[in-house]
Amino acid sequence: MTELKKLYWESSHYLAGRVAVMLLGFVSFPLFTRVFSVSEYGIMSLVLNTVMVLTACSKFGMQSAVQRFYPDHANSPDPTAFQRYYSTLFFGAGMIGGACTLLYIGTVYAIPNSVIGPSLKSAFAIASGFIIIRTLRSMQTNLMQIERKTILLNVSDIINRAGTIAAVILLFFVWQRGINSYFLGTLAFEAIVVLAFVPSLLKRNLLSPRSFESKFFRAVITFSVPLMWAELAWLVLDTGDRYLIGHFLGTEAIGYYAAAYGVAYHVQDLVTVPLGLALFPVFMKLWSTEGEKAAGVLLSRSLDHFVMAAILIVGTFTVVSRDLIVLLASHKYESAHVLLPWLVSGLVLSAGQIFFKPGLLVHKKVFKVARVTLYAAIINIVLNVLMLPRIGVKGAAIATLLSYAAWIFMMARESLAIFHFEIRYKAFARYLIAGAAMVLVASQIHVPTLILSILVKGTVSLFVYVAILWVIDAQFRALMRSGVKWLSGLGQPVASIPPVGVAVKE
Repeated sequence: MTELKKLYWESSHYLAGRVAVMLLGFVSFPLFTRVFSVSEYGIMSLVLNTVMVLTACSKFGMQSAVQRFYPDHANSPDPTAFQRYYSTLFFGAGMIGGACTLLYIGTVYAIPNSVIGPSLKSAFAIASGFIIIRTLRSMQTNLMQIERKTILLNVSDIINRAGTIAAVILLFFVWQRGINSYFLGTLAFEAIVVLAFVPSLLKRNLLSPRSFESKFFRAVITFSVPLMWAELAWLVLDTGDRYLIGHFLGTEAIGYYAAAYGVAYHVQDLVTVPLGLALFPVFMKLWSTEGEKAAGVLLSRSLDHFVMAAILIVGTFTVVSRDLIVLLASHKYESAHVLLPWLVSGLVLSAGQIFFKPGLLVHKKVFKVARVTLYAAIINIVLNVLMLPRIGVKGAAIATLLSYAAWIFMMARESLAIFHFEIRYKAFARYLIAGAAMVLVASQIHVPTLILSILVKGTVSLFVYVAILWVIDAQFRALMRSGVKWLSGLGQPVASIPPVGVAVKE
C-alpha cells in the first residue's frame, strides 16, 4: 500500500524534527528547573496552562477547519478560492485572537491585588501575548501540515524552539533571572517566527483583507465551535489537575508534578506528533480517492504499529524514571520519579485518539468528539478530588492515566460505530506480555552512573522486547524482515507487508 509508505516516510521527516526539538527541550528543561525554585516552576506551569486554555478559546477549533476545508478550495476551479481560504482563516483567527487577548488583559488587571499579587499579574499580562501569537501560529502549522511541507514545518519548529531558549537566556543575563524573563523571551521570538512567514504569503498573493469571505468564515465557525469545546474539555482533562493540586497541596507540589509531566510530555511529543502530523493528510487523500475501506486499512495498520512502539516506550521509561528525572531536573526533583510511569502511560495512551478522530471528522460528528472529551475531563476532576487529599500528588498522575483510558475507550466506541476498521486485540495482548517481561528484566539492573544506567537499561529493554515479540508474533517477524530488506535495499519497502488479517506463513 503506497499510502502507508508515504505515511511512514513523512512521519520520519516529522520524527527528525521532533527529535531535534526534544533535544533542545532537554537542554532548556534542566536549565529552567535549576534556575527556578520548585514553587516558581509550579507558578510558571499555572500561568502557561491558563494561557493555553484561553488560546484554545481564541483558536475556536479553526485549526481542524484548516485541514477539513483545504481539499474543497485546493481542487476548486475558481482561481481566487485559495486566496479567500487563506485570508479568511488568517484574518478571522487574528480578529478573534486579538479580542481574546485584550479581554484577558483587562480581566487580569480588574482582579484585586489581594487575589492576584502585582508580580503574578505582571507574569499573566506578559504571557497574554501568547494568545494571539499561538493562535496565528496554529493556522500556519496546520496549513504546512495539510500541504505536506514537512521540511518547512520542521525547520520552523526547530528555529522557534532554539530561538526562544536563546532569547530567555539572554534576558537572564541582561534583565533578571525570573519567570518574567521566560515569558518575555519566549513571546518575543515566537512573534518573530510568526511574522517571518507573512512576506512569503503576500508574495504568493494569499493574504488580502478584501478576500475575507464572511460566508466561508461562518461555515468555518459552525464546523469549528464544537471542536473548540472539545479542545477546552481536553485542556481541562490535560491541565485541570494543576489547579486542584495547587488547591489541595500547594505550588511546590505543582512544581514536582510539572517537572515529571514535562518529561512525559517530551516522550509523548516524540512518539505521537510525527505520526499525528502525517496521518490525517494521508488519510484524507486516501479517503477521497480510494474510499473508506482503504482508509480503514491505513488506520488499522498504523494503529497496530503504534501500539507496538508505545508499549516499548512506556516500559523503557518506567525502568529509567528515577535516573532520568535526576539527570534532567536535578536531585531536588527526585521524588517526582514515581509520577513518571503513570504520566508517560497516560500521555502515550491519549495519543491513540489520532486513529479514532479522523472517522468522526470526515463524517462531521464533531459533537461526539466534544462530548466524550467532556466526560473524560469530568472523570479526571472527580478522581483528583477523591485521590489528592488521600494519596497526594501521585493521585493526580493515576487520575491522568485512568481518565485518558476512559477517553480513548469512549472515542473508539463512537468512531468505530460509524467508521469501522480492524483492531488486532490479540496482537495488543502479545505486545503487553512482551512489555511486562521487559520491565521485569530491565528493572533488576543496577548501574551507579546515571547516564550509563539509562543507556544499559534502555538497551536491555529494547533487546528483551524485540526478542520476545520475535518468538510470539508472526506479524512482527514479517515487519522486521521487510524493514531489514528495505534498509539494505534488497527488497520491497515496509508497505509490502501483508495486510492486517492476512495469515503469515512461516
